[in-house]
Amino acid sequence: FQLFQKKWDRFKEGVQGTYPKYLIEQTKQRTEIRYSVNEQITRPWIKHYFITQILRQSDTQDEILTRDLNLIEIFKTTIPLVENSFAESSMSSWRMFLDSSFRDVDAPWYNGIRKGLMQERYYSAIEQLELEVPTSNPQRLLQFYDHTKMLRKLPRVPIKLLFALPGNERELLIDILCQAVISNPHNIDVALLMYAFVKAWNRTADFFDLVREEHRKDLEEWYCWVENDMKRLGTMKRTAGDYMTTYFIYDRARLTAEEYKEVADWFLKESEFKLAYHFYYKAKEFETGLELLQNISTKEFAELVNLRRISSGERQFDLTSESSRFTTWYQEEIETLRGFTRIRTAETYKQVAVKARQHYDRETIENKYAFGELTEDEYHRLIQQLQGRKQ
Repeated sequence: FQLFQKKWDRFKEGVQGTYPKYLIEQTKQRTEIRYSVNEQITRPWIKHYFITQILRQSDTQDEILTRDLNLIEIFKTTIPLVENSFAESSMSSWRMFLDSSFRDVDAPWYNGIRKGLMQERYYSAIEQLELEVPTSNPQRLLQFYDHTKMLRKLPRVPIKLLFALPGNERELLIDILCQAVISNPHNIDVALLMYAFVKAWNRTADFFDLVREEHRKDLEEWYCWVENDMKRLGTMKRTAGDYMTTYFIYDRARLTAEEYKEVADWFLKESEFKLAYHFYYKAKEFETGLELLQNISTKEFAELVNLRRISSGERQFDLTSESSRFTTWYQEEIETLRGFTRIRTAETYKQVAVKARQHYDRETIENKYAFGELTEDEYHRLIQQLQGRKQ
């Protein structure tokens, strides 16, 4: 009974954080070297082992709260904070999680942060990966005696326990992440980690509010990038006068015809004619597009062809050796636009012809003819119909 009591006492002291007092290094000669436990960066990991043992026997609310609060202390040792002298800047505990969850998106034309969230790998990483003691902790390879006097390595912590934290502890963790992002303006990994947590908790607006308050334009742009808000990202690049990046962003965005026309109007105002033509085409403004294309040189059109190929991830053509091919494509595109224009004119005429007797007067038809919506033959036929109506 006395032996059991001592073991139980050691167990309780382990949960409270007063046992063991020493860490052990075993030498090749099977001797033991003792080291005092670093209370700030090592003790929370030891406590996790004992807390986990007691939760296997009883999972009362108090014990779960004890574990969750200790998880917060463990989390602090894995990211760079003022209190740990930024020792964990390499984010070694989170490296596998970050590398699994985020990958560079194939967009060499974009000069910002290109990390994209890989949804399936992200959720798998949350469920399957475990945190190890950071490489910055000099005691990470040492061992400790548990309550049964067995030597054990410092435990790993399932990442999903941190993502499953409840309300108050969740707020504490977000506050710690906010402080880490503010204190480490050049450490993108900390920002990625914060986004990973708030994404899982449907609170990405917290991340966006923080980076805007801190005037972190790079992270503000990245937020739009990773959230696929190309419309807002394009507006930011327009403000910066970055025409090429703006082109690629809007070309990938899924906008309405009206929105594409607004983009085309902006490029036209900025005298970026070949880019304006491209978006008039996407907006199905074929008449305006045809007029612009006829005033664009074959070389400019060739440059646009290559931009389109870059946007779709295809190989660029050499502008010199492929000049004849570009000339052919240029003529084909003009003929295509003329075809679209003829189709639209025919559709317009059909609508006008059907409704002319009821809705159109001579002035309306003359205006449509003046603006090129009717051919001369269609114009005369409609005028004759109006005259027939008067008779």
